[in-house]
Amino acid sequence: MIEFARQPVKVAHINVRPEHHGDEEVIAVDLKLAFELPSVSLDGLSPSLRTSLFKTPDNPTAWDDMGLALPTSVRNPRLGVLKWSQTWREMHLALHAGETPGDDIRFDGVTFCKVTMRPREGGTVAYTACAQVHPRTDGETAKLVTLLKLKHEIPGTLDASKETDESAAGK
Repeated sequence: MIEFARQPVKVAHINVRPEHHGDEEVIAVDLKLAFELPSVSLDGLSPSLRTSLFKTPDNPTAWDDMGLALPTSVRNPRLGVLKWSQTWREMHLALHAGETPGDDIRFDGVTFCKVTMRPREGGTVAYTACAQVHPRTDGETAKLVTLLKLKHEIPGTLDASKETDESAAGK
């Protein structure tokens, strides 16, 4: 699973759509998020993924907590963008869009899916993903649309609550 705290995130695209929950129509928003994480984030997807995509350079410059050299060199630079088919539900997403915690835009019950990744030299991975959220008010929806216009990244936090991994259930 991918999790991060106060990581710079760019809202790359927004799709606002109606959803029906029984007889009730609610607003749903698909947020395409772009962000970069250290290669150790791949370990949360698969224990062997990082070593499959990265190798340790001959003269390592980065070390982990146990004193082992970190793999920072991409094994196959022409591999391009990779897709990850896992979907997680019941995640928490916070977009820290203002000066105070009260300005944060927070969502529970987030579906996190359509993950793509591109390994980068230096030991980082550029990700894009879709976060499907349900704004509680029209004001929250408007704040999300405003984030799309920003040229810079904002800090974001994604973590699990009682997340469920649909791929593990065979869905």
